[in-house]
Amino acid sequence: MVADRNFVILGHRAHTAPDWKLDDLCGGGGRLDVLMRCVTAAMWVSHGLRRDTDAWLLLSGPPAPPVAVHFCGASVRYLNPDERSTAALVRNGLVKLRNRASVEASPGVTLHRVGLEELLARLPPAVLLDETGDTTEFPAAPLTIVLGDDRDPTGEERAALASAPRVQLGDRSLLSSACITLAHHQMDSV
Repeated sequence: MVADRNFVILGHRAHTAPDWKLDDLCGGGGRLDVLMRCVTAAMWVSHGLRRDTDAWLLLSGPPAPPVAVHFCGASVRYLNPDERSTAALVRNGLVKLRNRASVEASPGVTLHRVGLEELLARLPPAVLLDETGDTTEFPAAPLTIVLGDDRDPTGEERAALASAPRVQLGDRSLLSSACITLAHHQMDSV
């Protein structure tokens, strides 16, 4: 079952092996701290989870990219709103993934060896969050919202998203997690 709202966060340097420490998400994990904040922004509301939302982290760092980490709002368990425990779920999944194509790391958290194009083919129509977007309105759900981590999408990623509308949240560069919060706010207000 596909969620009404899907957030795909492109983790350009995020490590695809459990070769990092939970105390070093920023450096050793390849800016996994940014991705963990995005999961919290996508999945959590005060005192609960958004059951209509899924978060997808596309890890593209060393040593064996890509790896897609899926947090399913409808079935996730043991997800807490802090970076460290969310990172532990990802790290445990990477340990279990090893040479497999996919694995369930924890209830509602699965890892898959798929890239952006294959992932987009599985999900509802995509929009790209872009500071120079053509519109400020989101299409109706179900939809997939794609955004970068602390780096903009690469040329190859933009090519995979060439047919996707580009949505602008404002004229300032914002944190990825803040963009997710603003996107939820705008869609919740409709």
